[in-house]
Amino acid sequence: MVLAGGSQFVQDQVARACAAAGVQPVFSAGPAEALPLDPSVLLVGCEQSIGGLPGLQDVIVVGSAEDESRAWGSAAALASSRVVILPQGTGWLAEHLGRRLAPAATGTVIGLLGAVGGGGVSTLAAWCAGFSAKLGRSTLLVDGQPGAGGLDLALGIEDRAGVRWHDLQEIRGTLNAEQLVAALPSQGKLSILSHATESVSTPTASAPPAESMEAASAVLEAARSAFELSFVDLGRAGTVEGLVRACDNLVLLVPSRPRAVAAARCALRTHAFLPVAPVLRGPVSDGLDTWLVADLLGHPGPLPYLPHVRGAAASEASGRLLDAGVPRRAHKVVAALVAGLESA
Repeated sequence: MVLAGGSQFVQDQVARACAAAGVQPVFSAGPAEALPLDPSVLLVGCEQSIGGLPGLQDVIVVGSAEDESRAWGSAAALASSRVVILPQGTGWLAEHLGRRLAPAATGTVIGLLGAVGGGGVSTLAAWCAGFSAKLGRSTLLVDGQPGAGGLDLALGIEDRAGVRWHDLQEIRGTLNAEQLVAALPSQGKLSILSHATESVSTPTASAPPAESMEAASAVLEAARSAFELSFVDLGRAGTVEGLVRACDNLVLLVPSRPRAVAAARCALRTHAFLPVAPVLRGPVSDGLDTWLVADLLGHPGPLPYLPHVRGAAASEASGRLLDAGVPRRAHKVVAALVAGLESA
């Protein structure tokens, strides 16, 4: 754990958190001195004026209560998914460092991302989560698109009791894993965390984006302890960067179209800090088959191939994704994805 910058007050609070977590902290003047140390967790003082930090999976902006607005601004510039305000967040930071550097949780969080919009990411995420649950694994399906109308509607559970994202937005610190499991709507081994089908509040201009708030980090940390596999429906690339940083692996769904392949190349560069598994979505057009697209993406080929499934869009539109199950034509690639991601 390395702290880059930070006031004396922030350094003292970080030292207390590290002592509680049994972690030896390293303090540096700034990111230029911190990055060569290859930190597992990098804390950045909110006063640091820097751009992106490629290659780092766990970047946390820290500041005092007087610097809260500046801390959120720094987090946005760093594409960081976490902000810790001290001393209020000292306890959370101690627990996070303890889990991160000596982790007890064994669950895996997988993000599903579309190179372009309308590629069927929500459907694939539901198929993977449903398949995993039917194999007997405790599984969570997470709606990672705050403004997309609620994944509940596609699953047909919008009226089912249980917490949604808006119920968790005030969480600061840690979330008990057992309480999370008990509160979520579920079906067998599958639990679902969705955004509300309608907006329950109007965000203010000064509020941080929903996907980058501390609640999201706390929820996904609890999911690692509660579920063997968690699948996050991230929607289109470029819209949910805060949640991406909380994932262990990404599945990038690439429709077989020139524009989608070009977008996929950008997405792979942007998310090079994570293992990314591109999947080609049919039908194949313009000769863009699994070998050619793999070559264009600089990825070992052939890519996994998800064929066009007639009726899939209708199942989502009518709220029958859970009941319909995995179609026969998609079964092979869904099974391979779930098996590969579980063992990754």
